[in-house]
Amino acid sequence: MPISQPNVSQLCDALQEFLTTEVAPAVDDEAIKYKLKIATNVLGIIARESEQGGDFRHLEHSALNEYLGTDSESSGPEWTDVNQRLLDHIRSGDIASREDDLLATLERITIAKMAIDNPRYASYLKRVDV
Repeated sequence: MPISQPNVSQLCDALQEFLTTEVAPAVDDEAIKYKLKIATNVLGIIARESEQGGDFRHLEHSALNEYLGTDSESSGPEWTDVNQRLLDHIRSGDIASREDDLLATLERITIAKMAIDNPRYASYLKRVDV
């Protein structure tokens, strides 16, 4: 068992549970209830990002490098370089011959990001056949 317990995800889950079960029922103001719902959703994103963010960044970086036919490290200036190379590639207008590959790459990245941002999103659920 890791020494650093609870981790970020567990802390977010505990706070989300407290806000949902203890605070939300005691709030009468609709505007505050709405903001509270947003806050609990943000905590969920933070929890998922702390658990899946590293894997997502690796997947995104690998997929873009594979599409572009390049290989660079997944941190530091090289990371921004791969995104800049993708932008330059798209801006060049030279994507027609590989448009299907680009769309498949971007879809793969988007589906992985949706798992972090909102895994209950209907389009995500359709794609992963949950």
